Amino acid sequence: MVNFRICPVCGSKDSIPIVYGYPGMELFEQERAGKVRLGGCVISEGQPEYSCQKCGYEWNRQQSIDGAYDKITVLKASVGGYFGGYYSVVIDLKELHVTWQHEPHEIESVSRKNIRQATAQKFREQLKGLDILKWKARYRNPGVCGGTQWTVDLMTDKKTIHKYGDNNYPEQWDAFCRLVAKTTGKAFR
Repeated sequence: MVNFRICPVCGSKDSIPIVYGYPGMELFEQERAGKVRLGGCVISEGQPEYSCQKCGYEWNRQQSIDGAYDKITVLKASVGGYFGGYYSVVIDLKELHVTWQHEPHEIESVSRKNIRQATAQKFREQLKGLDILKWKARYRNPGVCGGTQWTVDLMTDKKTIHKYGDNNYPEQWDAFCRLVAKTTGKAFR
């Protein structure tokens, strides 16, 4: 999930909302107290919604979302089950290479290739289209043993966001698998 109140430039959590429209006395008092910033009377699409108290930068929610996806440096994913083996991939968007691996029982197949910067950026844009940062942390199907398990780790320079499932998937799972397969040039299912 994206925290819209974190400044995309300096990373500070010390931000305040920008309020548009004709202000009343209460808003003037909140501005004097440093709780809001008045943005003017004209309201239009794409205006900044937050102001950083530390560096002064102003941004909107879409810029926060874009920034969150731009910070993804590595995607690690795996899917499989005992009888079909496991597929695993590492898509390194910083070092610009992918590693694909399939482990069916005793035989292991590994493939590595480099990708272009444009491919890495397009991959991030497509992850955004899948709303992968909004996926739940876990998708379980209680009562079903065995079957297929999957994991997705989204790594940034500061943290790793872990998603996983056991016989249950986010709505966009099939599209995600197609995206990974297209990027690696190998099966991922």
